Amino acid sequence: MVTVQTQELIDPTRQDVSPWSSIGLIKLGGIMLLIAVIWRIVDQFVLGLGDTWMNIFPSKLFPFLIILIFFLKYRPREIESVLGLTRDKIQAQFALGLLIGIIFAVGIDFGGSIVYTLFLDSTYPLQLHILNEELLGYMFIFFLTNAFLEETLFRGLLLNAFKTRLTSTVSIMLSAIIFGLWHAGWPIINGGTDVLGQVTSMVFFTMLLGIFFGIYYERFSSASSLIGPITIHTIINFISENFKIGPEPVIQGPDLAFSNGGLMVTTLLMFFLIFVPLGLFLWKYKIEQVTAFWQKLIGGENTAKTDDDISNKIMNNEV
Repeated sequence: MVTVQTQELIDPTRQDVSPWSSIGLIKLGGIMLLIAVIWRIVDQFVLGLGDTWMNIFPSKLFPFLIILIFFLKYRPREIESVLGLTRDKIQAQFALGLLIGIIFAVGIDFGGSIVYTLFLDSTYPLQLHILNEELLGYMFIFFLTNAFLEETLFRGLLLNAFKTRLTSTVSIMLSAIIFGLWHAGWPIINGGTDVLGQVTSMVFFTMLLGIFFGIYYERFSSASSLIGPITIHTIINFISENFKIGPEPVIQGPDLAFSNGGLMVTTLLMFFLIFVPLGLFLWKYKIEQVTAFWQKLIGGENTAKTDDDISNKIMNNEV
């Protein structure tokens, strides 16, 4: 009796692929958004963490960790291309994000009150109030975590998911609309006599910020990095919600509701005076053009030319 033994040849390129590795970005974005929304509703409306020193930190931290761990496990190659978490041009991204964030936060929140006092009501008090002074370090961590979650979710995962089927401009708009609706809960919690009006204002203006962040990521950064938007987002929230010029507003969440009509109009005017020029700038130019201009401004180009001249002389035995 002859025994024939066979051995199956295994293709080394064939691997068992998890369905989570191949799931479409649209479905994946929907799942991650649903997780974040449920967690946010629980923290805001069920547990009421917005009224505590913790704020709604769990709904910021844990959804972000879920997104990050998921991509590390199942889609590590997309951490840069989809989530925008990369070291590419990180110094320039951080520096520009810091500059734009300060312009936004100081120009709108402080600038609105200052312009109102100078031109409309000289009796309006301009003293600086620091909220949560004993928790400033914690609040910075809170808003940094918040920026990582919201930028990787809305400008990273969702915007890139929409781009698989739609144009980049439409994708920016859709992700911004969802981002605006994401903030609708704060006016409801704060209450007041005109909740519907406050919800409308909150959704509209945070949608505009979402468009701004989307333009930065998609156009200015060529969809390569979210470090800039994360920096801007952190600075805007941290300054606007912890440092106040004058007695209002002091409600939790983004400050878009004012009891003083004149102050509100002035602040909105400052918003558009800053938002529109910066948005057009980010739409027209690329970060590479800005960094090249900066290098030229500080003499980097001349230095590079000098180095090239020396190298050529050495090659030609002139030195």
